[in-house]
Amino acid sequence: MAKIEEANKEIVRRLIEEAMNQGRLELVNELFCEQAIEHDPHQQAAAAPREAFVAAVEMFRSAFPDNQMIIEGQIADGDHVATRWRMTGTHQGEFMGVTATGRQVDIGGIFYDRVENGQMQETWAQYDLFGLMKQLQD
Repeated sequence: MAKIEEANKEIVRRLIEEAMNQGRLELVNELFCEQAIEHDPHQQAAAAPREAFVAAVEMFRSAFPDNQMIIEGQIADGDHVATRWRMTGTHQGEFMGVTATGRQVDIGGIFYDRVENGQMQETWAQYDLFGLMKQLQD
């Protein structure tokens, strides 16, 4: 079982470090199943989850082009992977109606993912959007 759990953690790690941090969004088709289910209270449900994920990453990368998500911890149990992360970056583009401020931001969050057959099947995201917006407005 440990081998599968390590492989599942690697899928999530690649999604964060390669797709989100490096902008290698072509990996989304490899790492997300076509009908993945995304639970993110800050995004609307989408008929095309891969495209919705890419759009969300592009929005963050446009607003915070130097953003980096750092994995602070990961735990896997079977096909479930919990990842605690921190994102830092500089607000250099419009984000949710707030024009670029040049401010440094630092927020934390957790992804809880279900991975099967080498692809994300379902993902839950919880992150400090309120704290992020407060950092942009203070």
